[in-house]
Amino acid sequence: MGNESVIVIGGGVGPMAGVALHAKIIENTLTDGTDQSHLSVHHYSCSELVPDRTAYLLGQSRADPATGMARVFEAASRALGDRPAVGGVPCNTFHAPAIFDRFVAEVGRVAGGIRIVHMLDETMGLLGARLGRGSRGSGEAIGVLSTTGTRRSGVYDELLARSGYRALYVPEEDQDLLHSSIYDPTWGIKAATPTSARAIDTVASMAAGLIASGASAVVLACTELPLALGGSVMGGIPLVDPVLALARALVREAAPEKLRPL
Repeated sequence: MGNESVIVIGGGVGPMAGVALHAKIIENTLTDGTDQSHLSVHHYSCSELVPDRTAYLLGQSRADPATGMARVFEAASRALGDRPAVGGVPCNTFHAPAIFDRFVAEVGRVAGGIRIVHMLDETMGLLGARLGRGSRGSGEAIGVLSTTGTRRSGVYDELLARSGYRALYVPEEDQDLLHSSIYDPTWGIKAATPTSARAIDTVASMAAGLIASGASAVVLACTELPLALGGSVMGGIPLVDPVLALARALVREAAPEKLRPL
């Protein structure tokens, strides 16, 4: 175990969100083949504490996801005692500044021993690596498939612009359908396991539309979307998974020598 930090997953932000992150942590960890050489992961899936992020951002609910998730990390901090830890939240919408900034401030107050990784910042690094562009792009369009809350927050617009790219979304008239592919209570990805054929077809069609419109890469900017659109390439265009970016960052911060090369 040595000087390795414990990894804390703030789950409960989609039925498979924390599970997907946990799996990718394992997949991206170098080990000697034994159970004991894997990193220690504290995975907290407390959906009842973390209200819906999109509803909060769109003003449809006043229930605060930031405070709820901070309570999750407070519980993790108590369980960890003095052990060093690094944590993350596998939800794109949660990283909208109106939620994430207050969450980080509250975690600093109640669970200051846990260093928080920003999933979307790490996604920009993974995007650059996948495109071979280094730290800055050259103004090309990057497709963004997301919930309506993430889209309305503008968080990807700002991050992509800062990294030298521009965001390309599905047409406004298609956003409700994309959102439904995630949220619909009968066929959406959150509701149906395994993922329904309708959701798979919808997400694939939306991604293909972005590629046809000139996207150099497509960011799957909702944790659920990779469940419908597997793989890392579509039509020769990179698909960028923020949960993979977060998983790799958490391994890097916990034990850099154990990070598996891309």
